[in-house]
Formats: sequence, C-alpha cells, structure tokens
Amino acid sequence: MIIIVSALKQLMCGLSLAAVLFGTSAAYAETLEIASGSDNTKMLDAIGAGFEAENPSVKIKVPPGPRSYDELQQDLLRRVTIGQSLPDLVVVGSGQRLYAERGLAVRLDPFIAANPELEIARASPVVREKGRVGKAIYGAAFGVGTPVVIFNSDLVRKAGGDPNNLPTDWDGVLALAQKIDRLGSPIIGGYFEADGTGAISLLWLLQSFGGHFMNGDETKLEINTPAGLEAMNVLKGFGEVGQAKAAMTRDQARQAFAAGTIGVLAGTSSTIAPAEKAAGNRFKVLAKPFPVKPQVGTIATVGPIASIMTKDPERQKLALKFIDFAVGPKGQQIVGENSGYYPLNQRAIGASPELKSLLAQRPNANAVLNRLDVATGWYAPPGPNGPRIYTIVTDHLLRVVGLKEAPEVAVKALTKEIEPLVNVRR
Repeated sequence: MIIIVSALKQLMCGLSLAAVLFGTSAAYAETLEIASGSDNTKMLDAIGAGFEAENPSVKIKVPPGPRSYDELQQDLLRRVTIGQSLPDLVVVGSGQRLYAERGLAVRLDPFIAANPELEIARASPVVREKGRVGKAIYGAAFGVGTPVVIFNSDLVRKAGGDPNNLPTDWDGVLALAQKIDRLGSPIIGGYFEADGTGAISLLWLLQSFGGHFMNGDETKLEINTPAGLEAMNVLKGFGEVGQAKAAMTRDQARQAFAAGTIGVLAGTSSTIAPAEKAAGNRFKVLAKPFPVKPQVGTIATVGPIASIMTKDPERQKLALKFIDFAVGPKGQQIVGENSGYYPLNQRAIGASPELKSLLAQRPNANAVLNRLDVATGWYAPPGPNGPRIYTIVTDHLLRVVGLKEAPEVAVKALTKEIEPLVNVRR
C-alpha cells in the first residue's frame, strides 16, 4: 500500500512539473472568444486550429453567430446595453466605425508603434487601412474580396471576342457585352451587381474613378461630382447591354452566369470559385481586375477585419497575437484554403512557397491580387443613419441600371436625400 501511494505521489509530481514546463494543463488554458457572422465560422475555426497548434495553452472559441454582420452588430450592442461581457475579438467585413464611435473597439496604433516587429506593422498597407476609422486603426484585415469582372469564354468567342485578349477598361467591357447581348434571348450581355450590401456597389465605381463618398473631413458629400457621374454612366451602360431587360437580383444573376446565359458579370471576387465550379467543362470563367482610372483610382474592398474588444491588457496581448498569426504566412494560407476570400498580405505571400503554389493554381486570383496596390477599406458614413443611407443608394443605383433614372438625376437626388442623414448643410 505504501509503495502504491509513493508511486502515485511521484506520478502526480511528474504531471505537475510537466504542466509547469509545457503549459498544457487544461485548468490553466486561456480561452480567446471570437464573434463573427456564420459565413466566417469555417475559416475562423481553421485559423484557430493553426493558432492552437503553435500555442497549446490557448483555446480559440468561435460561438455560432448570426449570418449577417448587421445582426452581429445588433447582438453586440444589446450585450452592452444589458451589461453582458463582450467577446475578446470581433471579426466583421465592416462596422469598425460603429465600434470605434461607441468606444467598444481598441485602437491598434499604440500596439503597432510599440511593436514594429509585428507582422501587422510590416504587412501590406491594406491590412491596416481596412481597419481605419478617421486617423486611427481599429482593426486588421486578414482576407480580402475585391470587385472583379468575369467573362463567359464561350459567349465571348461566339460574339467575335478574343478570350485571350479581354478588355480592361469600361468602354471595352461594355462594347464586348453589347456584342454578346446581340446573340439574342436568353443571352444577356452584361450585369453589374448594383444591389451590394452597405452601398459597396457605389463605392466600387466611385472610388475607381478617383472619387469618394465624402471629403476628407466629412463635411461634404462627393457624389454629385465628375467621378460620381462617371460611376452612374457605367451603370447606365450595363442597363443598355441587357441588364435593364432582366429583372434579376444579384443572386439570380450569379446563377444565370453559372448557367451560361450572362456574358459579363461585374461584382465581387467571391463569385469566382462558385462560378468556376458551376461552369465545369461547359465554358471557362475568365476574371479580370476591376477597371481603375490610372493614378487616381482606388478599390473599396470587403473581407474579414479583426477588432479587439477586450479591455483587459493581458487578453489584448493574446488577441493581438492571434491577429498577427492570421496576417502571417500560415494564417494567410489557411484563409486561402478555407474561404472565398484571398490572402492580402503580400509580404506573407512572398515569404510562403506553399501560399505561392496555392495561388499559382488559381489563375483568376490575379484579378484580385493585381488590385491590392490600390485596395482600401469599406467606407461607412458618420452617424447612426447608415442603414437608411444604404437603402437610398441601392434604390437609385437600381433605377439607373434599369434605365429608369438618368445618371445626372441620380447624383443630384442622392446628394439631396443623403445630406440630412449625415448632418451636412448646404
């Protein structure tokens, strides 16, 4: 009996020493909670597994979340109202402005300045810029989706175009779409996703011509401008090459493209992989970068941005460590393998042969990667009226692309209707 007790004591001492040396005791493991929309769950679980492999004492917890970012925001605000604790991190495609203005998100600038060796500090500028609110950084992006233009190679060829020499500006894109449209029903020449969430469709076009939703100090709308008019004229052009006669939603248009009845589709890069899969051997999906005006144009992007919510200094360090992993080579590879987003940290891409190989197998990825040099965040206007503003924008964009409202009328109407909602006075 004495021998058994002695052996048990030795075993327990050995286990305790191992726990101290290796930090693997479940009782002392730290849990990092990450809130996000359900669309990101698979990706975050995969990144979490990779992070846990390098940090055995940490458990990444990604509770089931609502599907939309808007629902997630409302849930977080409700938790604040009733005094519930917030997650350590929140991952959304936009909304940093709301969290920053409510004092919920933590500024990353001090961490970046104090730790220049961090991957966040050395990463491509878009990693930080997507999390910018005003003059401060409130989040870091680790995946990106950009607007792209995708073509049905079969319809391009039938219309007399060259799939190996596709147009790269709007005049050329619309001219080719017009030829495709002339192939006749049920073929539609082109479709622009004008009903994007959060006015993103307007931002794509407006910024690509060098414009902005508002001026730098946010005292004036900049929609009724030459850039705004050029943006609306592109929409009108898509209406004229078939979209106006096709009463389809964005999701229906994606299905129609996959079925082979739309020649040119302008929208988000998340459509590329599903379209490629659906097209199979019937036709090739060819993607080109979204046209941008040289020297002045930029690209509004979507994609996951991580913001730190915890106010505990030690947990902030742990959250920052997770973000740094996601932005680094291993995390960026996981993003590429487990989501419809693309890696955006060019430094990490250059440092990872595996990631380079992964992207080399996806020739259409260049439609995204070749625009990262002008990629920016997803702008949100000041104040609480974002949802109303987005509805107004979408309504006018749909009227323009449906040929029910002239471009010059639309830019004036948008300005008049939105000005009161952002407290801009004439």
